[in-house]
Amino acid sequence: MKPHLQPGDTATPAQSGEALRSALAEAQLELAFDPQQAQRLLQKAAVALEELEQAGLEFDAQVLIRLQHLIRSGDEAAFARERAALWTGVLRQSYARLEAAVQQGNALEAVRWLELREYRSATRFDPPDADATEALRGLAEGRIPPSEALTAVRADLLDGYQSRLNEALRGLEVAQQAGWRVRGAEARALGQGYFEILAPAYRSQRGEAALQRARALLATGSSQQIRSALEGFRAAPLSLRERARRVGQVLRFVSLVPVEYARGVSGEEGQVSVTKDLEITEALTFLKSAASAWSDLEPLLADHPDLPVIRQAFTALEKGLRAASRKSDPPTAHWVSEQSQALLKRLDATLPAGWRRADPAGDLEVIRSQLRSAQNAVAAGRYDLAELARMDAYALLESGPEARLRVFNPQLALELEGLFWYGQEPKGLARLIRERADVAQVAQTRQILEARLREANQVLGREASPAAIGLNAAIIVFREGLEAVLIIAALLASFRRPENLHLRRPVWLGVGLAFLASALTWVLMWGAIQQFARYGERVEAVVSLIAIGVLLLIMNWFYHKIYWTDRLADFHQQKQQALRRTGLAAGLGLVAVGFESIYREGFETVLFLQSLVLQGGVLDVLWGTLAGGVVVVGLGLVVFQLQLRLPQKKMLIFTGLLVLFVLTVMVGQTVHVMQVVGWLSVTPTGWGLPYWLGTWLGVYPTLEGLLLQVLTPTVVVGSYFAAESLKRRRLQPHIAP
Repeated sequence: MKPHLQPGDTATPAQSGEALRSALAEAQLELAFDPQQAQRLLQKAAVALEELEQAGLEFDAQVLIRLQHLIRSGDEAAFARERAALWTGVLRQSYARLEAAVQQGNALEAVRWLELREYRSATRFDPPDADATEALRGLAEGRIPPSEALTAVRADLLDGYQSRLNEALRGLEVAQQAGWRVRGAEARALGQGYFEILAPAYRSQRGEAALQRARALLATGSSQQIRSALEGFRAAPLSLRERARRVGQVLRFVSLVPVEYARGVSGEEGQVSVTKDLEITEALTFLKSAASAWSDLEPLLADHPDLPVIRQAFTALEKGLRAASRKSDPPTAHWVSEQSQALLKRLDATLPAGWRRADPAGDLEVIRSQLRSAQNAVAAGRYDLAELARMDAYALLESGPEARLRVFNPQLALELEGLFWYGQEPKGLARLIRERADVAQVAQTRQILEARLREANQVLGREASPAAIGLNAAIIVFREGLEAVLIIAALLASFRRPENLHLRRPVWLGVGLAFLASALTWVLMWGAIQQFARYGERVEAVVSLIAIGVLLLIMNWFYHKIYWTDRLADFHQQKQQALRRTGLAAGLGLVAVGFESIYREGFETVLFLQSLVLQGGVLDVLWGTLAGGVVVVGLGLVVFQLQLRLPQKKMLIFTGLLVLFVLTVMVGQTVHVMQVVGWLSVTPTGWGLPYWLGTWLGVYPTLEGLLLQVLTPTVVVGSYFAAESLKRRRLQPHIAP
């Protein structure tokens, strides 16, 4: 009976799995020293295995017999291999049960099997993900459908198991180089087991033949051969946001390695001494965290020639830091700095610009770590080190998340300021350190700071709602597409006679060329924007400002009744000029009319959609674009079938109002981004507005944003009434009494 169970209790799959894992691990340790104890531990493992079989898992009936034989023969390598295969087999079956339960919408059953899992190796800066847990909670509460929960579960667990696979391959590489037979056997078996969990994804991406080759290499190949077979493969592809998060971690953590190391050593080459063990540990932790984040990105850069150099740089740095931790010929601070800078330059040249977006939420992990270091320093009586850690944490907060936080939640930013400095209730860290407060007082303030930082993390993680982004994209495409359809229909209406039908072909050719030109414009504009992606929200602010300017012009023209009537008259005039020509000139003229009528709308649409992509993501904009496009195509068929017998003016007015709504939301989002990058002042209102107002409507609790959002529709609609009033005054003298 397990100590954590009461008589009559039934062990959960997770409890039985942990009992099996720990019993086998202890048996392997005892195998060479006390075979009898190893046999007793194997009996405990047998009980746990029977419980898992009762829960529905299936195992080879001979597995326990083989393990008993290996204990008697003392074959440690074979025992390690068998143990690893058995454990990863448990994980694979548990994952299959979890997927099946989620697909059936059975949240309770899914939770039982979710508990029997492994996580990616966590660090203080990269804790385990809880996406699967949150997804199952949402499934149980009816907030998300099974398909969405399954996507989150797969992303979480497959990411974790691929991380474990990478660790097993690193262990195999080290074991092969050092000649460690037992460790090599265990690492290879673990790699095979983790890969089997990922095998369905590998098969779907690369085919059955590639899967069998990968299995063969995992069984007998070298670590380099296995890595070659797995290059570019990722079972749960990282989203652009996750790539940006890991890029930020890699670059940030590598840059912190020489800073921490320099604080822990002194002396020149050949005479270096370690003065502060804690700083060496911090430097090593930062490097391991950077390497972990890099291992997730590396498969996505499989063809880049600098990958071997980057791997060697990580290895060389780790070797130097470990030598310092053992106080055995530690490198100089200058050497660590040079190596780190060289690695950063390589990373900077290797990582795509499109993956680099600011990740203020990721900075909060480092801040929390520095706060823990400050508390540990106080516990050791080193208030000088505590102040140094506090300043490091505050400098990172001030240079990154605080600017965004002052826009999202100004009150929370002020509270954090007081907690870091000289707040009274509770006392700020700076005050406590200056007063040489005891560790209990510092711990209390740190806990409050932790809570506020978690709240800040939630705030900073909120962006524009994907649904709102998609809806705005659909409105833009519908509005611009409708106008293009009505213009083309009006132009073609005069070619209804049989003798003129052939004149429609050049117009349609121009329309087709305009669509191709619009697609090319998208590619070129997107490529140009990606070149400046490292500037993050500044690019979003510039593109959004241009889009707002164009939208304001369109709305102004439209509400003055100049935009639609003058444009249509202009196209008719161009058509008549083309008809006056003969031969090729006439055809080219009609092609130009068709091209211009569509490309102008296409260019405007591309510009607006680029702005929306920067606010959300490509997929969010894509579904909105497709939805708007389907409606436009359907409406176009109706328009051409009814030969312009639709209420065009009313339709344009209605869609104009929708675009005015989109413009107002876009103004709010753009003002918000400009405040984040420091291009616009921030005057908090002090109102506790709900988050959904920001994610859906671009409404944030700052005076500048609210005023401009009110001013935008007021100016557009007000200019219409002003123009109408001016027109009536001008016409008044010509009206007969």
